[in-house]
Amino acid sequence: MTRAGIALLIMCLGLPEGARGQQPDLSSRLDPPTLAAVQPILDAAARDSLPLEALRSKALEGVAKGAGPQQIGDVVASLADEFRTARGALRGGLPGVALRDGEVVAAAMAARRNVPLAVVWGLWASRPDDGSLEVHVTVLSELVRRGIRVDEAATLMSHVVRTSVPLEVAAQIPGKLDGARTTGAPPGAALAEALRGLNIPDPPGRGRGRGRGPSG
Repeated sequence: MTRAGIALLIMCLGLPEGARGQQPDLSSRLDPPTLAAVQPILDAAARDSLPLEALRSKALEGVAKGAGPQQIGDVVASLADEFRTARGALRGGLPGVALRDGEVVAAAMAARRNVPLAVVWGLWASRPDDGSLEVHVTVLSELVRRGIRVDEAATLMSHVVRTSVPLEVAAQIPGKLDGARTTGAPPGAALAEALRGLNIPDPPGRGRGRGRGPSG
């Protein structure tokens, strides 16, 4: 995972800086009531092979914001449910594929933005090797959040995966799109400008429906 990819995932998850790449020791950082509220959720998440790192970090974020034990427990439980649903859907559509925690987290974020997980499956079909797709799925959902049609964003990201665009380049697409939107261009046209700026060829078929909002 590149630094740009890590930063993108932290931003999209709403996690504090430093949340990636560590395993927080909650027993020494949560008060007893908060630990009691969170630990059963983490135990269940571990049994279901959910991304524990992100859940632990979410609990610590709640403490940093001064939230109470019950509120922190509710937020962590809700996030665990999102991960559980995303992992189940990915497993159903991608039998036999080993899923990384970051991919499950990114898929949950995509689902939160109304990107059908059936669309996410298509990225695995485009993958030329067993490299992680967490950045690609995250970029897909970020493009949809910015007004790019789901099918248009999916076509682009499948192309990015298939042609092995470097992760540090792919992670810049949402930011470049934001820059292009400052000129007043509609989402599709702004995306084309962003891709030119990153030297990513605009894939055939992506331009259908440019300028329209997101769709499922």
